[in-house]
Amino acid sequence: MASKQDHPDHSKLAFVLVLVPLLISFSLSQFYRSAQALLADSLRGELGVTPEQLGLISGSFHFAFALMQIPVGVMLDRYGPRKTNGVMMILTVVGVIVFASAHSVTGLMIGQGIIGMGCAAAFMATLVCASRWVAPEKFAATSGIIVALSLLGVLASATPLAALIEYQGWRGVYFWLAGLSVLAVILTFVMVRDEPPHMRRKQPRRGETMGEVLQGIMEVWKNRQMWLLVAVGFFAYPTILTVRGLWGGPYLQDVFHLAPVQVGNILLGMTFGMIAGPPCYGHLSRVMGGRARPLILFSVFTSTVLLILQALFGVEHVWLAAILMMAHGFLGSCATLNYAASRAAVPQHLIGRALTTVNLATFGGLFVLQGLAGVIIGQYRSDQAIAGYQWMFAFLGIGLGLAGIAFLVGGRRRKAVKNG
Repeated sequence: MASKQDHPDHSKLAFVLVLVPLLISFSLSQFYRSAQALLADSLRGELGVTPEQLGLISGSFHFAFALMQIPVGVMLDRYGPRKTNGVMMILTVVGVIVFASAHSVTGLMIGQGIIGMGCAAAFMATLVCASRWVAPEKFAATSGIIVALSLLGVLASATPLAALIEYQGWRGVYFWLAGLSVLAVILTFVMVRDEPPHMRRKQPRRGETMGEVLQGIMEVWKNRQMWLLVAVGFFAYPTILTVRGLWGGPYLQDVFHLAPVQVGNILLGMTFGMIAGPPCYGHLSRVMGGRARPLILFSVFTSTVLLILQALFGVEHVWLAAILMMAHGFLGSCATLNYAASRAAVPQHLIGRALTTVNLATFGGLFVLQGLAGVIIGQYRSDQAIAGYQWMFAFLGIGLGLAGIAFLVGGRRRKAVKNG
């Protein structure tokens, strides 16, 4: 374990400055993956997008994002966060312009896919950078703060985005975002440093051979603890973003007939919960000596109950639906614990690949869950929309509960083997 001397206090200000461009990139990534909940009404009205097509458009981001995770993990371990994120964010700029210029579902999907590829390194680059700048026992708390700050991007995709769409239209908003993404690219190359000065190597980092790359990936994939974290990652955060990032908006509009700004206000409340959750879990993990497993189990099973309650009773009252969504955003935000646990499960040189493996599961889950949710909702006519959303919430709750059971039982077996 790293000592305090390995992470001297004089590097804290430098770390904050290094973190700023990565946080801008990560916040933009959070915005792009969450904006579909507010764009849905505009896309349905302007282009006649169906629920199934809306799921595919949003899912294109997550599919491309997930597809890039293994290459991004190798790039982070080999080239470092600065070069990896800087180059990938250039793709984001291209994708945003394509999306803003699209006049068909296919064009929107292509744009979202390119954005997803470009944003694929933002979060992982931030976490890998943090893993080199802070002590291991502080990583969960630091990553919780990082996620909370990045969720400013999700905040911007709620009420502010709804207001901007009414004022300038969604295409104009996205062209401005392309310019902000260019700024993120420039700041990444200018300000980011992969390691603190006292850790900087005298010799350049040796590139891995293809055999070493594959060996490292297999070493991560053979780790049983990683598979348990993958199961949780596939459902935990994806259930939140399936609601907050896509179907929460149409749900509130179709069931309660709310105006866009009213929808934005409720989604804003859910986002505040998502912002507060990660630092709280990170602090509790630190107080508990770095233990993440009990907190992950609590978060998963509590979220399961909230989703089932949303399916059974949330459709009756808008205030109850809003409270359940906000509680889910706060109590379900255990993703940083998954990343902290994966960081602890592998050697230092495999951290990038371990983190991106969990991220692959997370965004693979988002692609699958958002798409299946669209299929479920699309089975019902507009006058039966309530039933469609009820089944969607039930599906998400059951899937998350099963993942929690697997994590609970698998962890017990692991402990039994150790004790034996």
